[in-house]
Amino acid sequence: MIRSAVATIKGYYYQFDTSIKCLLELEKDSDFITVEGIEDIDINTEFDKLTMQCKYLSKPTYNNSTVREPIELMLDHFREQVDKISLRYILYAHFTDEIQDSEKIISLDELKEILTYKEKKVSRCYYTEHGMTDLELELFLTKFKIRFGLEFNNQQNIVINKLCDIFNCKTYVADSHYYNNALRIIMDKAVKADPSLRIITRIEFLKSIDNRSKLFNEWYISLRSKGSYLQLTKNKISETDALNPLHTKAIIIGRNVINANCPELPLMTFIQSLIFKYYDIGSVFRNIKPLMLILDQTTEEILEIKIKLIKGNIIFNDGFEHISFNVKIFNDDPVINISNSRSKITKSSFLIKLISLDNFKSYISTINKPDVIFHFSKEEFYHSNLENSKWFDVKYCENLMDVYKLLSNK
Repeated sequence: MIRSAVATIKGYYYQFDTSIKCLLELEKDSDFITVEGIEDIDINTEFDKLTMQCKYLSKPTYNNSTVREPIELMLDHFREQVDKISLRYILYAHFTDEIQDSEKIISLDELKEILTYKEKKVSRCYYTEHGMTDLELELFLTKFKIRFGLEFNNQQNIVINKLCDIFNCKTYVADSHYYNNALRIIMDKAVKADPSLRIITRIEFLKSIDNRSKLFNEWYISLRSKGSYLQLTKNKISETDALNPLHTKAIIIGRNVINANCPELPLMTFIQSLIFKYYDIGSVFRNIKPLMLILDQTTEEILEIKIKLIKGNIIFNDGFEHISFNVKIFNDDPVINISNSRSKITKSSFLIKLISLDNFKSYISTINKPDVIFHFSKEEFYHSNLENSKWFDVKYCENLMDVYKLLSNK
């Protein structure tokens, strides 16, 4: 059952990779593909129009039974067309023992053999059942070809290398940022009900993948281990210098992360650890600002957290959100005392800013925008008011320990 599920995911993944590869190989910015069009991928250029079925097959070698169904589906479409000339059909299928990226020419006799078979001991013949003549089958063969697909990892590496070339970046940036975004875009297109929304041009695609990064979508991480995923995320954070102490930072923690069982790092310890890491009185320089912590918790839950912080002598600025939120007070920097050398903070009027996610959303237009925002939640959240902040939408951290490892760069 698990092996079957992995094979299914891998098949979708392979189709998405093929879609990305096709888009990157288009010559003109106006050329486009349709995801889940006539077949898995339709490709339209100024001088050509083709539809492609994409298969990642576990069979080691090509055989008639494996390719029969996709060929019959293509023939179904071919028979319905008045214009049988303008559209080409490609079956892009990977077999372990076939030569990658090679093509197989099928004769009329071979096509007839493929279309003749037994089903539940009953003899079937596709072309006679549908009244297709030899002339029609030969015409189809002039518009049809089988191309043996690239091996899964090989194709993925080719896609990543193409992204490196286009965006002039290192491999891990192409993998963790551009490739990840590309997968998300293709996946989103594939599930659109309206066929017109499943179309994307080369230029639209390149612009779309060169923007805010979601680290990472479920398709991207489905074949990666948790350790590999966290390492890729850490690399991305490091590469953008997001943890630089001089950057003001907001950390949004989702309910699923806060409520996850994590005895090795309870919420209070997590908050104290963040303060020690980024605003340790006596060690922190005078130009550093406290973190802003935004929690997806109810009013009652937030109040309980604040009571615990007060009992732990951790002073926070919440803009008095439980009385009457004052955004000016919340935006204020702490009042500080500095060392004799005038370089480090020896005392601060508060150690961290703390606010509920609901309140943050309500006052998002007036709260000072941090330089960097980390969003750790399975829920979606983004606002145009934050577009000038460096945004990290980090999915699939299971608990506070995962979050802390990323934020502490450990």
